[in-house]
Amino acid sequence: MCHARDDLGSWDEKRSLRWLNLAVARTVILVLGVALVLAALFVLLRPNTPATGPQTREFDPRISGNNMEPSDFTVTEGDRVVLRITADSPHEVHLHGYDIEREVAPGEPAELSFEADLTGRFTIEDHETEEELGTLVVEPR
Repeated sequence: MCHARDDLGSWDEKRSLRWLNLAVARTVILVLGVALVLAALFVLLRPNTPATGPQTREFDPRISGNNMEPSDFTVTEGDRVVLRITADSPHEVHLHGYDIEREVAPGEPAELSFEADLTGRFTIEDHETEEELGTLVVEPR
């Protein structure tokens, strides 16, 4: 009878080992599947990274009365920004956040040139009348 018990014990051990191997295989497959899903989500949901470095962004807005066209400018952090502003009447243009001011006279364009090193939304206004003329948006790189 001892021999029969050894056979039965061997069979139970084999069954236990098969069950253990199956559980390990399922766990490995589950972990690999989760890792694959997470990697795919990372690739799909990561923020767009610019392919190029800082650029020079040039704009030529015109002030007519108290309106500037174009009035909104979007650049990326690190870009060199050049605003060449013309006007039909005298204005003192002020770019908040960067604290840049220039006098603009008819027939004499003013140039605001700077590196966009601060991110955010910045108002461009006529400093004398405090009228908002436009907005500069600097997006993070």
